[in-house]
This record gives sequence, structure tokens and C-alpha cells, in this order.
Amino acid sequence: MSDCISVIVPIYNAEAYLKKCIESIRNQTYLNLQIILIDDGSEDSSLAICRRFEDLDKRIEVYHRENKGLVSARKMGVSLAKGEMIGWVDADDWIEPDWIENLAGLWINTGADIIAASHFHDIGEIGVKVENGFVEGIYERKNILPKMIYTGNFFEYGILPQIYTKLIRRDILQKTQMQVDDRIIAGEDAAVIYPSILEAKHICVSDICGYHYVQHPGSMTKTSYSDEKLRVRKLIHYLSDVFEKKEVFPIMNSQLKVYEKYLLSLRQISAFDEYILAPFGGVAYGSRVVIYGAGVLGQKIYNYVKDSGKVEICAWIDRNWEVYRKNGFKVNAPEKIVELDGRYDIVIIANITQKTAMSMKDYMKQLGVKEEKIRWFSEQFLYEKV
Repeated sequence: MSDCISVIVPIYNAEAYLKKCIESIRNQTYLNLQIILIDDGSEDSSLAICRRFEDLDKRIEVYHRENKGLVSARKMGVSLAKGEMIGWVDADDWIEPDWIENLAGLWINTGADIIAASHFHDIGEIGVKVENGFVEGIYERKNILPKMIYTGNFFEYGILPQIYTKLIRRDILQKTQMQVDDRIIAGEDAAVIYPSILEAKHICVSDICGYHYVQHPGSMTKTSYSDEKLRVRKLIHYLSDVFEKKEVFPIMNSQLKVYEKYLLSLRQISAFDEYILAPFGGVAYGSRVVIYGAGVLGQKIYNYVKDSGKVEICAWIDRNWEVYRKNGFKVNAPEKIVELDGRYDIVIIANITQKTAMSMKDYMKQLGVKEEKIRWFSEQFLYEKV
């Protein structure tokens, strides 16, 4: 089965999206697939859907078990895989017909141990291409490490951590995925991708894009937990241990510190606060604030500020405001800020990527917002130690 590729789909309560996901895998132009569906104790009709597809396609193998979590489900998938290379699809996403064929072509032509491609982040009808921080090419591991997690611009990945944008040699995953702590529930992808790069001789970075990560209405407001800081630090400690054992910690240490800061900003921004929104330089109680950005970070900031009761939100704006409106978010077009006629104290740029944030800042200035009122992450926050 030298040319067989195993595709693993961990599944938990995904009945609304699962049919489209599985159909997109079955309809791949690359035919020699082993399609492994791991139902991790779903309580809806996901298992029944899987069984119906198993009857239709001999390439599909369905496994059902009690719920043990994503990391454990992935381990089961790796243990069952027969292909020399393994790919992944999340149960609520879908792939274009030539996605696997394109990745397989790179693998066959380059002999790389890991193929690292791009993906589309779909919000409604809008798809944004998300790319790696390296230009296309074949890299030796040593040339990846200095910017593997973080390019130096906050926050731009060197190699995207998403497992679903990769083809990885099965023998590598048998070392890396199988060692991941089952209790890691923040950054499960990073916990296997970055250690896998340390096991690879050659990594092929490509701008090929055919995977659709879909931000569904039900997932737009990401679940928050009071112990997000502990969850993030469990991942960071795990990666630190791996880097120590592989003797690359001196190269990776500074990247890990910024990565931790990024994850906490995204998952529990209050972890930094001695007062409201400390990472943005601090916001005085009673201030009138405009939040520009309604993605994951914008939602975190909106809910945090609203729940604090100490700062007034006078507008929440985003260029994709119509999509968010349709899904119940009280978001307006950026031009709404003109109607406020300066009756606000601060505009918070709620985007984690520096390049995008600066573009958003420029747009605010075009709409007449004074530069001194616009806030992104402060210099102190970006460069202080975690």
C-alpha cells in the first residue's frame, strides 16, 4: 500500500455537517484512500450517518467508542492507519475534489516527510486564505526551526499548527501523535505538528489550498473556560519538554513565550489584566469603547468587556458585519463609527495579526478616527516576558 493515503476523521456530535464532510472525501480524485471514521461517543445521529457511508464505500472504516477526547481519537486513528502518509479532515469541514491529489503529488515528487499546505477559513460565503509564513519550497528541518512557530511579526505562524493542512508520514506520527498527553485540550494540533517537524528530514511548504475550515454559526462564539490559562500552559510545558529532549529548546524558547502570549490573548485575554484590557495599554473605568473586529479575539474582548460592567461598548464593528448579524451578533459596518461623531474614547483593534491590525488601523484613520484613540497590543505587552 505504498501509494495509499489514510484519511482520519475524528467525530463527535457532528450530524449537521458530517454528510458533506464524508462526501467530499469520497469524491476525491485521488482514489487510493483508507477513510477512517472515529466516532468518539457521539450522542446524535453521527454514528448512523457513518454506518450508511460504510455500506456505500469499501474504503470507509467506522469505529465507535465511548467518548475519550480528540487526542485519544487521533491516536486510535493513527494505530489503524495503513497508508504511508496520513491526512486529516475535521467532521464539520470539507475538502475540494483535488485536495488530496495535489498534496499527494507534492509528496511523490519531493519525497518530503511532511507536506504543509494552506487552507480557507470560511465565514458564511466568505473564504479567507490562510498561509504558512514560509515561501513555497523544500526545507530541511534546521532551516525551519528559527521561525517554526513564530515569524517575528505578532502573530504570524511560521508553519501553521493545523493538522488538517498536512500530510505526514505514518512512522513519524507513530512517534509524535502517540506521545501526546490525552489531557491536552488546548492546542491539540500544535502538540503533534511541531514535534513531527523535529522528526522530519524534509518539509515541503506549499500554497496549495483546498481545505475549507468552516466557522459555523454554532461555533462562532467559542466556548470559554475559567481555567484557560492552565490549559494553555499544559500545552506549553508539553512542547517545552519535547524541545528539551530534542535539544532545540534554546532555539524555540523565545518562540514559545510569544506563542503562549498569543494563545492567552485569544483564549483568555483577562489572564493579563490588572485592569481592563491591559494588553491594549489598559482602559480606564467608565471609558467608551469601539471594538473593531468580530472574529474569535473580537468576541472574546466583547464578552469580557461586557461582563466586566466597567467599560461601555458604544459600537462593535467589522467589515464582514452582515455575516455576523445573520448569526445573532450585534455587529455593524465599520462606517458606523462616523455616526458616533467622536463620542468614544478608544477604538480597540481586535485582530491578532500585526499586518492585518495595521491595515485595520489605517482604515479607521481614513474614516476620521484620530490615531491617538486607536489601540492595538501595546509595545510593553508585545515585548515583555510572560
